[in-house]
Amino acid sequence: MRIRRDVWRAERPGMFTATMNSLAQAALPDTEYAIRLLAAVILGGFIGLEREFRDKPAGFRTIVLISIGACVFTIASQVIGGPDFNSTRIAAQIVTGIGFLGAGSILRERYNVVGLTTAATIWAVAAIGMATGFGMFSLAGWGTAAILVALLAFDVVEKWIGGWRDVQQYHIATPNTDDALKRIDELFGQAHLQTRKRAWHEDGPSLVFHIWAMGRKGRHEQLRMTLARSEEYELRRV
Repeated sequence: MRIRRDVWRAERPGMFTATMNSLAQAALPDTEYAIRLLAAVILGGFIGLEREFRDKPAGFRTIVLISIGACVFTIASQVIGGPDFNSTRIAAQIVTGIGFLGAGSILRERYNVVGLTTAATIWAVAAIGMATGFGMFSLAGWGTAAILVALLAFDVVEKWIGGWRDVQQYHIATPNTDDALKRIDELFGQAHLQTRKRAWHEDGPSLVFHIWAMGRKGRHEQLRMTLARSEEYELRRV
């Protein structure tokens, strides 16, 4: 055991020197590091500005830091791994790690889940940082453009679709009669709104319905005006 330990101690300086020489050979010029990091900052900054203007949880600094971090991890892995480096390993680890960060931005607010777009943006920005880290500037640039199109242009399309398929919640009190459920169904049918979910409970002489309905926003507004003028129904707030 002593002989092996002495041999290892004798070889250790040589091993250290060989490792440092390998790192020096794999290292890139400082200007290349600066260019890749600057590209990560600029491209991540474009996406971060969009998130910041919309007052999202992951704003400008967060998005830029994610892009820089993915870029640095990618560059460091290339240098440490040397010419035989398997790039898929670090890519898999970044994707997995950024997934946990994105999951933290997803929240549930009552009946809605929010933060999915922010989580997807975090995941996509990490990919931009990896592309700049590998020196794939063309891919990173086009990827950034695609992300901005999805966040800006597709937002208009999403709002347009939402205008046709808007889901709103109603709390309606009506006299507790045998035909109360039928009257409620006819009320939403006449308004051309589709009932997605409903529940009810008794409240003294009244029956209170909790209804989730889907349809155009204009039809929701017309129904609420009808309920406000009606003496048979009472629109409540919960």
